[in-house]
Amino acid sequence: MTFDRRFRSMLPTGTPALQSAALSPPRRAAGCRTLARRTLLALVALTALASATAQAYTPPKGTPDLSKMTLQPSDLAPGAQPLINSYFDPGSGLHLRAEYDRDWGAASTTGGVKLEQLQTQVTLATSTKWAQAVAAQVPSIYGSNAGRSDLLADIVMPNGSVATLKDARFAKPRSIGVGQQSYYESATVTTKGSTIAVGFAWTRVGAGMAFLVVVAPKPPLADSVTITLAKTVAAHMASVAGG
Repeated sequence: MTFDRRFRSMLPTGTPALQSAALSPPRRAAGCRTLARRTLLALVALTALASATAQAYTPPKGTPDLSKMTLQPSDLAPGAQPLINSYFDPGSGLHLRAEYDRDWGAASTTGGVKLEQLQTQVTLATSTKWAQAVAAQVPSIYGSNAGRSDLLADIVMPNGSVATLKDARFAKPRSIGVGQQSYYESATVTTKGSTIAVGFAWTRVGAGMAFLVVVAPKPPLADSVTITLAKTVAAHMASVAGG
């Protein structure tokens, strides 16, 4: 879930508690925001820069180990190597304590589905109540054209182009019954003759919130692939939260 300035700017009226939250900075350092707009030549350099930025951030004392809440290399087929694997400062807005990102380039699921990109983010709110309030806004925000444009900004097309809303065909969004709150969207995106399939999933467990972006190099991408990965993350979150 991208808890950045755009998330707050898209909050609907009628949510005064969220509207009054301080602006949080972009979720990563400039030029390191997920895998967006990266070329293969710049990928290594950007990954190193993102890691260096993240190493400067230490989560508050008492924060559970968020690295154990997200997808593990063992949840994927052997050989999967994370490109980004670090804590990030979530900023002062939206009452968030810490963020942990683990992103892969090409990887395969244990079921043999090949993926072009896999992005995971776990964010811990200061309270379960606050996480509920934030997660409740996800469907209205990311089901909108502005929200979907924000999602597409985090996708790297194989031909290096940046996808816009006119390039995407979104399926009907829905809840997927994962965790205590969940939301799912999928899309087929085509630019300059290159077509990919993408699944986006959000889930909340207690005060923890997870966001996944799953990209297949070509359609179709079964909904079950993204949903299964989201279930895996939710299970990890519940396990760590339960001690």
